[in-house]
Amino acid sequence: MHRSLHRLALLTAVCAMTAGCDREPAGPAPEYDLAIETDRAWYSLATDRVVRISLTNRSSRDVYLPMDSYVVYERLQWGDWREPMDWFVVDGIGRSFPVAREAVHEDDLDIQFYLRDRPGVYRFRYYVYSDASASTLLPLDERVSQPFTIVP
Repeated sequence: MHRSLHRLALLTAVCAMTAGCDREPAGPAPEYDLAIETDRAWYSLATDRVVRISLTNRSSRDVYLPMDSYVVYERLQWGDWREPMDWFVVDGIGRSFPVAREAVHEDDLDIQFYLRDRPGVYRFRYYVYSDASASTLLPLDERVSQPFTIVP
């Protein structure tokens, strides 16, 4: 009985190993390396005017922002990111504009105007695409900043 359990375990292991051999090897996934950062981790409505946000493209290829609203701020409420709000819209020719590899794109959010009476925890979320036609959105974890805090 003990010997048949050993054979069954060996047979299961061999089947599992050979099953993986029939699959096509996955091609290399495109790699993007973006850094989205605020200039500080917290801001005071009493003393600060602007949150500066930067998107740094550390990838080996260009990425694209849509000709539209390409960045929103979101508020953390009850454990979820809610109330996405854009504060400007960019207009121009074409569907998108590039952020070249190794380039930095910066935006400023006027917290005195947009968050005057709204202290809390926020983050920025960009709409960043891998192609100029803005059809392939990069994964969410590549497109959001670390949370930052607005205090009274």
